Amino acid sequence: MIRHAVIAAILPLSLAACGKAPDRESATAATNNSSGDYLAQIGQLNEKERNGVLFRAISDAGRACQGVTRSVAGPVLQGNPSWVATCDDGTPWVVSINNKGIATISPVQGSAPKTG
Repeated sequence: MIRHAVIAAILPLSLAACGKAPDRESATAATNNSSGDYLAQIGQLNEKERNGVLFRAISDAGRACQGVTRSVAGPVLQGNPSWVATCDDGTPWVVSINNKGIATISPVQGSAPKTG
C-alpha cells in the first residue's frame, strides 16, 4: 500500500512543472491529487520514500538538485507542514506541502540557493 502511495505522490509531481524556471524566491509545484488526503500519504512514507517526493517537488520547481539525501521535519508554514530537504550537493531547501499536494520550495535562510 505504501508503494502505491509513493507512486501516487511522485507521478503527479513529476508532471507538474515541466520546463518552467523559477521566477521568484519561492517556487511552487502543483499536483493533481485525486486520491484524497495527501498529507496523510506523505506521513506514511519512510525517509527514503519521502526524500523521493521532496526531490521531485524541488526539481519540478526548477531548483538545482540531483537527489535528496536527508529530510527532517521543519516548521509549520501558513498552516502546512514542512520538511528541510538536503540535496546531494549539500544545499538545503524548505519544502512545505498542503493537503492538495501543492508544494512551496524556499531556500533555507543563510544558504546560497542554486537554480537549475
